[in-house]
Amino acid sequence: MATGLYLHIPFCRHRCSYCDFNTYVDQDGLREPYAEALAAEIRARAGEVRPVAHTVFFGGGTPSLMSGEQLARLVEACRSAFALPDDAEITLEANPGTVTLA
Repeated sequence: MATGLYLHIPFCRHRCSYCDFNTYVDQDGLREPYAEALAAEIRARAGEVRPVAHTVFFGGGTPSLMSGEQLARLVEACRSAFALPDDAEITLEANPGTVTLA
């Protein structure tokens, strides 16, 4: 059975009045521990049979506040727990002010 993965990243620069999601503002110091805990949780789900996951969606919050290294570690954790095809769709919700061309 194919599945999609949703990874919630709860960090934001400010709280939008219309947002009902679990988010936190001014918690920059929690991003790295959160990334580590989320990766550990994903790896803990790995079993002998790795289900196929065709999509990985980083939502939130503002996932684009996470570093590229943190996001890469989360994708690698997903690869360890799930069979991600080479053409898996991996998308990231972003606010324009939080991303650069680099």
